[in-house]
Amino acid sequence: MHKSILALILAISFFPAKAMKVALDGEFLAIESRLEGCHSIRYEFSRCMANHIYTFSRVLVDSVVVNEATSDNIGPFLIENSGWTGGNHLLSDGSPSARTDSISIHNERGERLGDGFRGDAKCVTIRVVNTLLNPLEPDKKFCTETVCYSVCSNSIQVCATHSYVNVNPLKISRYYGMQSMMVGETEILTPGGKYSRWTPVDSVDRFTRKSAPRFHQFIEKSDVCHAAAYMTEKGIGDRHLVAPDDFVFIGNSWSKSYHKLIGDATVKNGDKTQWEGIYTWFISPLYSNPEYFSYLGCMNGRRVIFCHKKTTDHINYCKQ
Repeated sequence: MHKSILALILAISFFPAKAMKVALDGEFLAIESRLEGCHSIRYEFSRCMANHIYTFSRVLVDSVVVNEATSDNIGPFLIENSGWTGGNHLLSDGSPSARTDSISIHNERGERLGDGFRGDAKCVTIRVVNTLLNPLEPDKKFCTETVCYSVCSNSIQVCATHSYVNVNPLKISRYYGMQSMMVGETEILTPGGKYSRWTPVDSVDRFTRKSAPRFHQFIEKSDVCHAAAYMTEKGIGDRHLVAPDDFVFIGNSWSKSYHKLIGDATVKNGDKTQWEGIYTWFISPLYSNPEYFSYLGCMNGRRVIFCHKKTTDHINYCKQ
């Protein structure tokens, strides 16, 4: 059977055209949807991590927690001779290095959802504006971080923009944009990277941009489900701010895995960076062998098939 035909059939059967259930209590947002078969997924957004930044704090599959923001999930930055800012990192004196300034939540029709909302939506967009401070001069801003989360079916699409306002140029030693805090992962797969076969998580480390120039995604497996973190080439997602000998993937580090997007790059007032990635949770892939891997998700509010064949990644939109 042709894989494309099989994938399309499965796409239709896996994702019935049924809206997600949405509940908003104060700032606590819960979104419930379906996975393939009789499985369910629940997303929770709240203020979390050390800085109480608003983001997806938990993801549950069949009522089991599979992702929890006990550490960084978006960010942080390490500034040379200064320290960390953003995400789960506090300043050296224990005070916050970042704060959430505003939160707005809308459905696919552009209607803003308010406290007490109960209803259905095909897509929910959460726009969060954060302020990140300069660790060396904590009374001054380093950047404005704007993160848009689009929740649709089994995926969270993230678009993060950083507008730098530091008075003097600063060198970013490291920036880890898209991270995964999967609970209970047992194996990791990095199509196009060093771990092209399922590898026990204890044996996973890191690899360089030069060794994996077409690397876009990593997939984690647990006893409950799979979780994929796909980085597009939008903005700094093409890794142009990472040197060939620098790492682009780091796994099994403090119980998390992540994409590295910046290494030793200087930013000044007025500069801007942006990246886009898609988190996807699924019970089983559509197809899996050492040369071909595919799974279903959502992007731009539409069903898509994420495919990796040999050394190339593709995102194919399903017919509506």
